[in-house]
Amino acid sequence: MGTDLFVRTYGRDAADAPAILILHGAVESGACYGDAVDRWGGDFHIVAPDARGHGKSPGRRADHEGVPSTDVMVQDAIDILSDLLEATGRKTLVVGHSMGARIAAFVAADAPHLVAGVVLEDPPWWVPEAGPNPWLSVPADQRERDPFDEVETSTLDDLVALQRELKPHWPEQELLPLAEAMKAVDTDYMEQRLHEKRRIWTPTARQITVGPAGVPALLVTGTGDVIVDKHSRDRLTAVAPGFDVVVIDGAGHCVRRDVPEEYHRHVDAFLRENAPSAGAVTRR
Repeated sequence: MGTDLFVRTYGRDAADAPAILILHGAVESGACYGDAVDRWGGDFHIVAPDARGHGKSPGRRADHEGVPSTDVMVQDAIDILSDLLEATGRKTLVVGHSMGARIAAFVAADAPHLVAGVVLEDPPWWVPEAGPNPWLSVPADQRERDPFDEVETSTLDDLVALQRELKPHWPEQELLPLAEAMKAVDTDYMEQRLHEKRRIWTPTARQITVGPAGVPALLVTGTGDVIVDKHSRDRLTAVAPGFDVVVIDGAGHCVRRDVPEEYHRHVDAFLRENAPSAGAVTRR
């Protein structure tokens, strides 16, 4: 592919099956979707890049100077989707979590000709939508314990054990990739991202689903410690009623790990419904 990101591929050949682009969350990597890859690999071609500044991918390049990192990540995803369209003649399904869901939303809004459908797992869509990142204002003693806060003083084994202690129900196969990703992340790049001016999400949400170029969109969140809570969902329904919204009881920010069967019941049905057939050719 014509990208400098590190990209993994799984599942079926792109020529014979619809494609899914996975955009992972912050301090993770494309290797952190093992359970989902196992479920989707028999029916889809799966492309899972490491986001810029994450995993085995490089960070900011000289030509990115002055460009917000979100815009760079959006272009990275568009570059991969453009390569897939050129190679297969078909649009691609895009699945994102957290930071990756934020990027996926901008991609679906800015380049709908590349996207067959988009799944957003608890994207950073807060109410009120304007202003600084609300996570920065939460006192440390009020936050859930996060293994990433201990990454500098912990070994991989320590991080796996801690994650297993905090989230005993999460898929075991994803714990080591998570620990490796936490160790690999470019912390300077992430710190810079946190303090960049944020694009307001509501115009993007509206743009995704409106008009003849609208993209089928599913937002998945939970009732636990999530970003897209009831207030945010009400705001989304008001500005972008074309969204399908699924709220899974008991799920926190990482819905697919907290309640995998419910997540996949909804998401897999959406992917099947919106997957381009192998014989379909997209005409721009």
